[in-house]
Amino acid sequence: MNTQPIQWSDFYKICVGMMNMRPDDFWNISPREMYLAIAGFKTFHASGEDNEEPMDSARLEEMMELYPDG
Repeated sequence: MNTQPIQWSDFYKICVGMMNMRPDDFWNISPREMYLAIAGFKTFHASGEDNEEPMDSARLEEMMELYPDG
C-alpha cells in the first residue's frame, strides 16, 4: 500500500489545467476516479508508438517537410 500523501496541487493542475475538468467536479471525485480519469486521458493522448522519448529537432524538420503549412 502506498503511504505517500496525495499531492493535490499536482493532480489539480493535471485534471483542471490539462483535462479541462471543472474545479467543482475535481473536488467531488474520489481518488480512484481521479486516477482512472488521468489514466484514460493519458491513453487517449498517447502517440501509440513504443518510443516514449520527446520529438527531436531532426524529426520535427522531417515532419515539416512532409506536412508543410501551405
